[in-house]
Amino acid sequence: MSAKRGQANVVGVALLLGVGVVAIGLLTASVGGLVDAQIATADAAAAADGFSSLRDGVVAAANDSYPIRVTDGDLSRVNRTVRIVSETRPTETYDADGYVADLGGQRVAFVGGAVVRGTGDAASLVTPVPVSVAGDAAFLALPVLTANATDGGGLGSGAALRTRTTRTVTDRSADGYAVAVETATPEAWERAFERRGFETTRADFDGDGTESVVAAVPDERTLTVARYDVSVVVDRG
Repeated sequence: MSAKRGQANVVGVALLLGVGVVAIGLLTASVGGLVDAQIATADAAAAADGFSSLRDGVVAAANDSYPIRVTDGDLSRVNRTVRIVSETRPTETYDADGYVADLGGQRVAFVGGAVVRGTGDAASLVTPVPVSVAGDAAFLALPVLTANATDGGGLGSGAALRTRTTRTVTDRSADGYAVAVETATPEAWERAFERRGFETTRADFDGDGTESVVAAVPDERTLTVARYDVSVVVDRG
């Protein structure tokens, strides 16, 4: 009887040890996943700050270097279009393009003159929309990547985006204008435009599956377009 009890105790201890090992493994995986998520979130915040500084520098037509201080990530160039739609003139089309930083599943983009953090309905603009209104005039700040701007590459703690910018300003007479920004995060752009008092619609102008958010400038106004031709080089430290 005592022998059977002893065998049962051994089996019980073995089972407890096995359960303990599994529990420790699950806990380690959980902690590891939490740490990875925290790192990715911190990297996304750093990338958003870097892109925001770049955006401000471009709008100031400054030639400078903007650190993107992340632990690890990938930068890619994305094909995007910005259009100026008017009531009486042909639509003007700009191959504006932009950059997306992928950071452990977190996404930060500099596209269409603004910085967007996140994906889907959870995305939000962390800089103002590129269209503003003052009196009887409207203004559009439009960064356009040049043909020799980098296509992307790896990001790390020493990475920075070095820019050269040329600004061209053109004025258009009073008309009914709308600005259409092609984007993978239309919800974020709609909310940002609407908070600034613009009415929005969506359209897929070229049938490529990426929608544009179309923001109508209230009333008839003149439109000043500041186009910034930006060349970008990735410095990796």
